Amino acid sequence: MMEFSDFNFSSADEISLALAQRLKRLRIQKEIAQAEMAERMGVSRSTLNTLENTGKASVIAWIKLVQCLGQEGQLQPLFKPVVASIADMAQQQKPARQRVSRTRRIPKDKP
Repeated sequence: MMEFSDFNFSSADEISLALAQRLKRLRIQKEIAQAEMAERMGVSRSTLNTLENTGKASVIAWIKLVQCLGQEGQLQPLFKPVVASIADMAQQQKPARQRVSRTRRIPKDKP
């Protein structure tokens, strides 16, 4: 079983698998059978099995597993805004943009 303490140089698949393995160990520590956890999550046992063994599942399935294991507080820091300066705080107070800027075309030089 692969364990990552630093995800900086890991692929998305490696990170997903490592997180799935951590959640599987937590489920086992809590002595919750896979079938029972799948029922709590509202997914099939095979969906949970795939998630735990490959790390591949929908975002909804991931969130349901995290919630059923009581670990949703671990997600909170991922979405906290990072404030490094007063300028950052002022920027965060502005209304959120709804779209990204359009790329401007640079006119080609005419020969």
